[in-house]
This record gives sequence, C-alpha cells and structure tokens, in this order.
Amino acid sequence: MSLHYQVNSEFKLTHGKPSLLKLSVNSTHSAITTIPIISDYSLLKTYRILPTLEEAKLYIKYLKKIYKKNTLPPVILDSGQKDLF
Repeated sequence: MSLHYQVNSEFKLTHGKPSLLKLSVNSTHSAITTIPIISDYSLLKTYRILPTLEEAKLYIKYLKKIYKKNTLPPVILDSGQKDLF
C-alpha cells in the first residue's frame, strides 16, 4: 500500500457562513475519501486524502486562500511538527 496524506479541516458555521478553524495533516495508507463528517450543528469536519504531500500542500494553500479572513493556528503534522512549509 502506498502512503497518502490526509488533510483534516474544521469549520464553524455562523449564521450559515463557514469559518475555517483548524487544519492538520496526517499520513495514512487508507483509501481515498472526501466524505464530510458533521459532529454537531455548528461544526463541520472534513477529511480529504490526497496521494502526495505536494497535493496536500496545494489543498491547504487553496483553503487558506478561500478563507483568508480567518486567523488560523499553524498547520499541525502527524509528527507534531508545527510548520508544513
């Protein structure tokens, strides 16, 4: 099985508009999925598995560009490293 990278994103819904709260990256050997997970009515967590670290970085850049008004903590890697780039 090849190594993939799972980008976890957490959004909070305020008056129907999403705000990006947190991003993290984990390495995984599981199958590819983009199914959103809803934990309660105001929080949305998504887990997207990408085949390469470069694609994971591009996806994170995309999310940061779309939600640039949100102040995010640094991206957390599965090894505990605080900086992806």
